[in-house]
Amino acid sequence: MGSAGRWASFALVVVLGACSSTPADIREATSGPVEWTVSASTDQTSVQVGDDFELALRVTHPLDGDFVPPAGADFAPFTILESATESLSPTESLLRFRLAAYVLPQDLELPALTVRYRDADGEVVSLSTPPIAISLVTSLTPEVTDVHDIKEPVSLEVPRDWTLLWWLLAALVAALVAYLLYRKLRKEPAALPAPAFVTPLPAPDVEAEQALLRLAEKKLIEQGQLTLFYTELTDIMRRYAGRRFEVPYLERTTTEILRDLRGKKVTNAPLRSILEAADLVKFAKDSPGEEAAKDVLGRAHLLLQETRPAPRAEAAS
Repeated sequence: MGSAGRWASFALVVVLGACSSTPADIREATSGPVEWTVSASTDQTSVQVGDDFELALRVTHPLDGDFVPPAGADFAPFTILESATESLSPTESLLRFRLAAYVLPQDLELPALTVRYRDADGEVVSLSTPPIAISLVTSLTPEVTDVHDIKEPVSLEVPRDWTLLWWLLAALVAALVAYLLYRKLRKEPAALPAPAFVTPLPAPDVEAEQALLRLAEKKLIEQGQLTLFYTELTDIMRRYAGRRFEVPYLERTTTEILRDLRGKKVTNAPLRSILEAADLVKFAKDSPGEEAAKDVLGRAHLLLQETRPAPRAEAAS
């Protein structure tokens, strides 16, 4: 066999070896150590008022790594029109957002966007992108905004005819007479029924403690219904934080509630750990296990004890 024949045989062996690679081999090749990274970019930095633009959020993660994307309020003052998630590879995901800002022309800033994930040690870690400058410009052109010459004044001939004035006076007199007749002939409205008695709400800590006891009695943890358990636990703790510290809590994200609590100068680390653990289960499909769920329930009871208002001193009898 000549030299050309030997090289042809070697090339055939290489091609056959490459074709015999299985999906498992490809998965093994991509399962090496991959660092978590996040980056953001926009398709334009100068946007007309009312127009939309695209934001691409690229997340590099380990194989089968789950993460919690930014919430809608994190994009303020921009509004999310639509969003989509695309898997570029087993270790890279692309999140696309269509954004718009409905404000006057000005220089805006797309704030830093935060992605949360759980690392190999089970700790919740956050990665943020740098802010992006967006210039919002007007759609008016100089041709539209140019000042045109003032037209010459037009002289109007107004005839001195008092007929219309007399008709207006007659209409006013007729309206006054009709109003006086209405006041004289109208019937007095029936008396309104007395308002029903409404039972006052219990104190926030009492209400939350009773709700936690009812949640434990449902035995959702023992039945393996962890998503439902964390959902109900989140609703209880959100309502408690809202009523106890007088911050909005209905239709609010975890980030918004914690930001409002910082404004109240309240230490929110215990509440943050409870709500973020619940978010990872509800949105990132995390499976913490039965013992971790019981630990979170215990931390919720402990939070109520630590933030319970001090009892008022009884008046001396």
